[in-house]
Amino acid sequence: MDFFTKVAGRQEVPTPGNAVAAPIFQTSVYAFTDIDEVDALLGGQRQGFSYTRGGNPNFDALAQLTASLEETEAAVVTASGTASLLTAIMALTSGPARILLSREIYGGTVGISRSILGRYGCHMEWVDTHNLQELEGALDGPETVLVVESISNPLGRVSPLDDIITLAHQHGVPVLVDNTFATPFHARPATLGADLVAHSVTKFMGGHSDLILGVVAGSRARIAEVNRIVDSAGFTPDPLAAWLALRGVRTLALRMERSSANALQLAAALEGMAGVRRVYYPGLSSHPDHEVARRLLSRGFGSIVSLSVDGGYAAVQRMVRRLQLVRFVPSLGDIATTVSHPAVASHRELSAEEKAAVGIDDSVVRISVGIEQVSDIIADFRHALS
Repeated sequence: MDFFTKVAGRQEVPTPGNAVAAPIFQTSVYAFTDIDEVDALLGGQRQGFSYTRGGNPNFDALAQLTASLEETEAAVVTASGTASLLTAIMALTSGPARILLSREIYGGTVGISRSILGRYGCHMEWVDTHNLQELEGALDGPETVLVVESISNPLGRVSPLDDIITLAHQHGVPVLVDNTFATPFHARPATLGADLVAHSVTKFMGGHSDLILGVVAGSRARIAEVNRIVDSAGFTPDPLAAWLALRGVRTLALRMERSSANALQLAAALEGMAGVRRVYYPGLSSHPDHEVARRLLSRGFGSIVSLSVDGGYAAVQRMVRRLQLVRFVPSLGDIATTVSHPAVASHRELSAEEKAAVGIDDSVVRISVGIEQVSDIIADFRHALS
């Protein structure tokens, strides 16, 4: 066989079935021995993989674990958290729709609803998910979907999901819950009736700031529709990212248990520090949703603490520059503690009036608490705020 043929030829190495860590299936396409195999596979008569845009063993492994943790029938992995939200909203609607967004929600969700889906006839409306009477009035209308977070970004609001979902379903409105902040460790919205649950796996599920990925979980029928959109639109992740995410999820319980405990101690310490106007953490009795959080969340209150700093933007800038252990990062969910500025980063999609309506201004800082020794984190903020 010629050298050129050898280097271009097939490589067939048996895959051991007893490997502790799953292999990375870094392939775009799969080979077959005859046409009937492909026909049966694409027609749904047999299981397998043909083209990675439509499926890959690494995607399936992560999806199956996520579905198990969320206590749903199925899940599908997407290229990013934004893609998971977009495909979930599309799967819950059949055309131009009213998208009801919880008043306090991630700015990227606003961007999806207003800037992308708005081009195709969808109409975004704000709704107060803490006021059931107002919510019920908003639910009446054609082709409506409700989007809410289990723990809101960035102020840690916890809506009464059990009551909200029951009320929405009474009006025939499906509910999408973004469970990124809580993760399945603290909340499982599908057990309360949520139609779909979305995650930015980039954050706590992955946990190491080394991948971009999303996932949607729900019933088999709902996920089949999400998967159809992911495949057709090409919102497909990379196998390596899925493999990394699966590795990250295996330590999710340990990381969330530690970082959530750290967050509670940090939040309590920040309440007594000079220069802090207010601390937002659902584990504190001072938080407006503390009792709801105690009822709906399990094993703690999450790893996100936000605070309002006296002196506004200038004071926040000085604090950020004085932090030594904690770094400024426009994301969250790492094993290391980081800070972000919602008005500049995560919520820049919102107008000044929309930010003010939920209490986000230049003084607000979001802290993603990590797994370090909590006394070191507290000391770093005390130094930076002094």
